[in-house]
Amino acid sequence: MYEIISFEESQAVSIARLLNMAYPYDSVTPWSIVRSTVLDPNFDPSLTFVAMEDGIPIGCAIGATRSKEPKELINKEHAWLKLFAIAPDQLYSGLADRLLSQVESELRERGYKDIRATDFTGWYVFPGINVRSEDVLQFLLRKGYSKVAETTDYIIDLSGFSIPSIVKEEEERQRNEGIIYRIPDKNEKGSVASWVLDKNGPILSFETIMSFRHDPPGIIIAEKEGSIVGLGLISALETNWLGPIIVSENDQKVGEVLLYKAAWEMKLRGFDRVVIPRASESSLYAQVPNIVKVKQYWILSKNLEL
Repeated sequence: MYEIISFEESQAVSIARLLNMAYPYDSVTPWSIVRSTVLDPNFDPSLTFVAMEDGIPIGCAIGATRSKEPKELINKEHAWLKLFAIAPDQLYSGLADRLLSQVESELRERGYKDIRATDFTGWYVFPGINVRSEDVLQFLLRKGYSKVAETTDYIIDLSGFSIPSIVKEEEERQRNEGIIYRIPDKNEKGSVASWVLDKNGPILSFETIMSFRHDPPGIIIAEKEGSIVGLGLISALETNWLGPIIVSENDQKVGEVLLYKAAWEMKLRGFDRVVIPRASESSLYAQVPNIVKVKQYWILSKNLEL
């Protein structure tokens, strides 16, 4: 017989194993679990429900709200189902219904109007539900969730990767115009994050700050006359993630150089395969060679007021 308890950091390894069983077409590490739970300033243990049987998690449902960060996005209307995983042999045992119901009931009592799965930007594990995880997808659709958006991850093979000559020529042309590319020092974290905050808002600013936890920082900036005109993130949230690429004034040429230089830097750091998360949200990423896999996700939502 199982018992339901709140999530604790000590469960990260076993919860990652559970997710890798429940979502066989995705890969989750313990870091993914820690990053998206206890390292999320919005983390609320009272919205976490983990079913344990003989000391092993067989199901979990973790809700989330924007209650603390980013302050600009705090609201009392929208909530998220950040993680939902059930051991495959338990999906229709009643356990999944119970865990999901507990998250939804708690959020409903707090007055939230809707719940989305699972795109809690900034602290998500998956950007949605992988369309190949048909059992989970169908279960949520039967529980009243509906598709509201979709997104795509690209998996890039970096073996044999090099920067094309046409991109090198473009970089040289830009250099003649005064644009240089470099990896910033750690003491530049504040100024770089402020630039991103001004251009793209608090979520990408947070990801930029996260990229500075590496040594050297996981970031390449494009600079002209001492001012940032674009940047590319490396390993910001997950170590094998490439991007996003951010440019001022939609400068596609700067974006292209940043993309290839970021991919090259990841190769030099020892990555053989990298993920461009939410790649379909920008046409820039489609030009990268050696896209070996495309992972499609549905973002689901449910009205909690019904």
